[in-house]
Amino acid sequence: MDPRLMIGPQGPQLTGIRPTRSNSTAAGLPGAASFGDLFQKAVAEPTQFRISAHAQKRLTERNIDMNPALENSLNRAFSELEAKGARDSLVITREGAFVVNVPNRTLVTAMGIDEMRNGMVTNIDSVSMKYG
Repeated sequence: MDPRLMIGPQGPQLTGIRPTRSNSTAAGLPGAASFGDLFQKAVAEPTQFRISAHAQKRLTERNIDMNPALENSLNRAFSELEAKGARDSLVITREGAFVVNVPNRTLVTAMGIDEMRNGMVTNIDSVSMKYG
């Protein structure tokens, strides 16, 4: 039989090669965070959302200040709507009403309080009210 076809101890042995141990740190660098630590941090932090160019224009025109409290309210709304399977939603806050695309985490447009009184919103599947 051809020795190249033989499997097992008859074949050439590799020596001096040891498997490397995987550290829990990234690339074995001291002080680097482990994957588990990074994952927990990502889960704990609220995910940011994107503001479309149209929404940015509406925020400016309608003097709606995207302050940290409003950002936090919208982030919570995105998370809650995502958990419920919403797609295109209206989020109502003290500052105004915001149409959001949940899967893309995008603020689509914004309306001031006065516009909400006489306005109509179409093509949404859910509403979230955030007054806190």
